[in-house]
Amino acid sequence: MLVKEHDIILFSSSRRKIQDDGFWWDIYIDHLEKELEYSTILFENDLFLKYSKPVRTENMVYLTFLDFLVDLKKYFKRSKVNLSKEEISYLKKITIEMKTRFGYSLDLVYLVYHKLTRRKRVLPYYQKLITKIKPRAVIVICSYGKEDFIEVCKTNKVPVIELQHGVITKYHVGYSYEKDSAKKNNFPDFLFTFGKYWRESVNYPIPKEKIVNVGFPELEIRKQRYHNMKKKKQILFISQKTIGSKLSKFAVELSQIKNLGYRIIYKLHPFEVSSWKEDFPWLVQSNIDIVDHQGVNLYQIFAESEVLVGVYSTAIFEGLSFNLKTFLVDITGIDYMENLIQTGIVTRISKPEELVSALSDERAKRFDTELFFKNNSINNIKEELDKILI
Repeated sequence: MLVKEHDIILFSSSRRKIQDDGFWWDIYIDHLEKELEYSTILFENDLFLKYSKPVRTENMVYLTFLDFLVDLKKYFKRSKVNLSKEEISYLKKITIEMKTRFGYSLDLVYLVYHKLTRRKRVLPYYQKLITKIKPRAVIVICSYGKEDFIEVCKTNKVPVIELQHGVITKYHVGYSYEKDSAKKNNFPDFLFTFGKYWRESVNYPIPKEKIVNVGFPELEIRKQRYHNMKKKKQILFISQKTIGSKLSKFAVELSQIKNLGYRIIYKLHPFEVSSWKEDFPWLVQSNIDIVDHQGVNLYQIFAESEVLVGVYSTAIFEGLSFNLKTFLVDITGIDYMENLIQTGIVTRISKPEELVSALSDERAKRFDTELFFKNNSINNIKEELDKILI
């Protein structure tokens, strides 16, 4: 692979968003990449063999060719892993126990074999990349799923930093460990969080001093852009694929209440856009305004809305940063937000009538928005990087 030396490797999540300038941005990396004084190269996987283009990111390398080489080894049955009889027996016992306790069938023997075999096949290629680039540090988005790459970085004593990309709760197996002493060998060396709330939200598998509050550049930039927008009598629903059916029915019920006095906007999740008319026909027949394309900027809608309704999306916390009066509908997934509910900053509701009643309460719940998203994010990240790279 034709690469040269760079100070920092950036490894994206492959999920880009179309922005006002017509380019597809990685909202977690692109703002940072253009501000860094170090030389950078970006690694990105394809998304089901699709690429979001055009992009602003410079020095980008797609890893599709590397995946192709790994698959070739699979085709020629190279670098296989052999599990011992004891390991197979142990995995089968766990499989049976999972079936007994949870009624869920999972072929752990196959999954572990597949995972370890791919690891054996991909490690040499990652090693070649690290050898050629000679990075002083690596920044990743979404570390789980990148354990093989992180392993090579650790072998070569290259510090790995993860930038937070979403909600972290005690139910998130990628970050939350019940015991304080728990360890994960191929976890990043540092985790840069949005704010203090996230640093304290779970037990991470690295020391607390390696978890640093830095902020979220995309949110901060958007807040500055829309800070003069006037609020409207507007209720914004944030949908998700897992709860879209129930939440959209709740929105329709709310829209049918007489003299509501609020415009209702329903923001679909990107994975709902292609099929929402078939999946949620009640929305088609309603008077709710549907946001069903990626070109509409969510932060602009935050800035002009008064009320936010959702369940457990990252957007809930972003909406709070815009001082939206926020309600969480009590359906599957709300457990993820129990810490937030306990703060009293948001209100749990079960029926549309409860929301209407709460809207008449003019008393605002006051809180420090920096609890969730620290200000001056770009400078914070640059300062912390300097400390690591010294």
